[in-house]
Amino acid sequence: MVLYFSGTGNSRYVAKKIAEISGDEIISINQRLKAQDYSPVSSEKPLVFVGPVYAGRLPRIMDDYIRKVSFTGTKHAYFIGTCAQTPWVTVEYVEKLCKEKGFTLLGFHSVVMPQGYIAGGGTQPKEVNDRILKEAEPKILELAETIRDQQTLPKEQPGKAIMSKVLNPIMYAMMISAKGFAATEKCTGCGKCEARCPLNNVKLADGKPTWGKNCTHCMACIAGCPAEAIEYGKKTQGKTRYYLGDE
Repeated sequence: MVLYFSGTGNSRYVAKKIAEISGDEIISINQRLKAQDYSPVSSEKPLVFVGPVYAGRLPRIMDDYIRKVSFTGTKHAYFIGTCAQTPWVTVEYVEKLCKEKGFTLLGFHSVVMPQGYIAGGGTQPKEVNDRILKEAEPKILELAETIRDQQTLPKEQPGKAIMSKVLNPIMYAMMISAKGFAATEKCTGCGKCEARCPLNNVKLADGKPTWGKNCTHCMACIAGCPAEAIEYGKKTQGKTRYYLGDE
């Protein structure tokens, strides 16, 4: 069973590739969260969790989902993190989570994908993103085949601990907020931002999106807006949006 959480599409892309090659079923944690569905998940094949690295750890809402859900059948698990440069020491927190859930960790590995966190520094030109995606394909294939064969993933050298252990709590305390989001006059009222928000934090009012207080900075609303009609204060003005896929 492949379970993924994804904001701008990177982890969804990797999860679908793994599911396709391994012949496994796939579950969107986004959709489960949106529906407040914490029903048990049963799988005889190893569990495969795919998610982005947010400031050196997996997203807290992804961790919370895994903690709340009862997993039956297998107790073997893989974790894949998508990141812009390094996973830092995400593996340490994955190991703690696995111990808490009683999982046998068959490996954690990362895949470098295009930068999607537009609220924290912008994104890159399309040609750069296309190159990064092309370079990621062999690694995704290798990881998928290893998972298909139920072999242990090769260990990778972790990054420095400061992002995961020090800056991550600071980021969640001081930066993770929906206060900066606003729709511009380009908004068509299509509702895709509302549909894509995994926490139901975006609601249409008089045909325009409004944001509540329950935000995880996944960037699904701003990155996936087809009209590029959402800004995050002045930080995103004139910046290239990055969204992989059409969901």
